[in-house]
Amino acid sequence: DVCSSDLTDHRAAVLADRVLNGRALCRSLSDATDRWLAEVFEAAVAGTKGRFALVATGGYGRGELAPFSDLDVLLLHDSPKAVSAVAERLWYPIWDAARGADKIKLGHAVRTVKEAKALASEDLDTATALLTSRHLAGDANLTADLISVITSDWRSRRAHWLAILAE
Repeated sequence: DVCSSDLTDHRAAVLADRVLNGRALCRSLSDATDRWLAEVFEAAVAGTKGRFALVATGGYGRGELAPFSDLDVLLLHDSPKAVSAVAERLWYPIWDAARGADKIKLGHAVRTVKEAKALASEDLDTATALLTSRHLAGDANLTADLISVITSDWRSRRAHWLAILAE
């Protein structure tokens, strides 16, 4: 069983290291969070059929997790029948950890690659967050599919998005 205090302990150790600052601090905080989330994810998918991946997005996807940053993650799947049970086993330990001293805010979503692409094609915030996706755990090929689809879609619609950004 993955203990919610583990995340708080790992984060506290990173934050207490006075040698770390700036990007090195953010990278170390991301690394500590990655390890904990991978454990939580593995426990959540144990014995479940289907393909699942846990993906970091936005600043966390870039490995730039600042002390009070949101923890933005995507549960990617191809198993509609099993995903709700997996999501429940994944999000609850994270929410429990978030109630600790750090008051971590979880930004989370559950999507298939197709659903992520559809949302990213309509929403600039989603599109830019997914451009910085990074695989955390699970089926790396599923994450690679997402990154490939999102990158290709961004490139084909770059004039549209750049015009919106220019406004």
